[in-house]
Amino acid sequence: MNGTATKAAKDRRAYWAMVLPSFLIYLFVFGFPIVLAIVLSLSNYGGGKMFGGTSWGITGFRQYQRLFADPYFWNALKNNIYIVLVSVLGQLPLGFIFAYLIYRKTVKFEEFWQGVLYVPAMISTIVVGILWSIIFSPYGPIADTANHYYASAYSAKISGIFQTTGGLSDPDELTDQIIKASPSTINTVFSDPSVDLKDFLLSYEPGDTATLQKDLVNLLAPRWNADFLSKNNVAMIPICFVTLWMWVGTYLLIFLANMQKIDRGIIEAAQIDGASEMQIMGRVVLPSLSKVIANSAILCISGSLSGFALILAMTGGGPARVTQVLSIYMYDKAFMGAPDYPLANAIAIMIVLFSLALVGIMFALERRFGGKE
Repeated sequence: MNGTATKAAKDRRAYWAMVLPSFLIYLFVFGFPIVLAIVLSLSNYGGGKMFGGTSWGITGFRQYQRLFADPYFWNALKNNIYIVLVSVLGQLPLGFIFAYLIYRKTVKFEEFWQGVLYVPAMISTIVVGILWSIIFSPYGPIADTANHYYASAYSAKISGIFQTTGGLSDPDELTDQIIKASPSTINTVFSDPSVDLKDFLLSYEPGDTATLQKDLVNLLAPRWNADFLSKNNVAMIPICFVTLWMWVGTYLLIFLANMQKIDRGIIEAAQIDGASEMQIMGRVVLPSLSKVIANSAILCISGSLSGFALILAMTGGGPARVTQVLSIYMYDKAFMGAPDYPLANAIAIMIVLFSLALVGIMFALERRFGGKE
């Protein structure tokens, strides 16, 4: 009996000898910052030495009251919710569907598609952000394509006007028709269109109508302001699109690796029983990956709430904080201008609480609807 007790005591000492160092490091690296963030969020600390510097103290929930009264906080939270929804409802379903198509060999060249879909996740986030900011800029390929279409359509309209009015032979009629064809641009180019445009037309020789038409297109063709990232109503669409494009491949690999663990005999038995491909996916594969999907959703949520580099690279925070999310909002309060450490830590705590709430919802949904792995 004594020998058994002695062995158990030795086992406990060995256990704690191995676990305690890692546990203490964990507390120092993770626990201490969390406790400090909570304390600072409840204080009026203004920077400098915490001990021996300017006196500071606990002020209760004043910082949280300031936070909830700040419209920029609610805007950042709304943008974060957009990204979370696109990530959870976009990245995961698309990753699962692509993984299933490759797993079931529905598409050819499986390795090629795995590589193509995963490549965006391998590129530096800063590089991705800069490249897409160029694409969505007012001078990017999207704007160039749209404005080329507008210019072509306006050029055809101007050519028709010259043909029907006889060109410079009737400058008054030509002026009136061009004014009617250019309602959105004529007043921005000419202060008095009926006079200034006519003088402009008469400055060309009758034989220079081709040059005149080209110059009119350059001056008066409507242009699309394609600065997506500064428009209040659409600024988050490019951010959400790039987020979706960049990380679908990561979840494809996660799902594909776990699909390959499923017993092929189960799928073959379902096929023998006459199950369709949709039934195999919905009733065999999907329930088998319920815990993987839940864990992937947690990874998705944490990535969405901590997203910083991509948005900063694409927009620099965005004009008037249009595309600001909670992490950038926190960074601004902590490091931009006059630091407000208590408010920044209050934002950090809100990010943690929001994350825990979403993770709790995911676990509840997994327990309610998940299958057995």
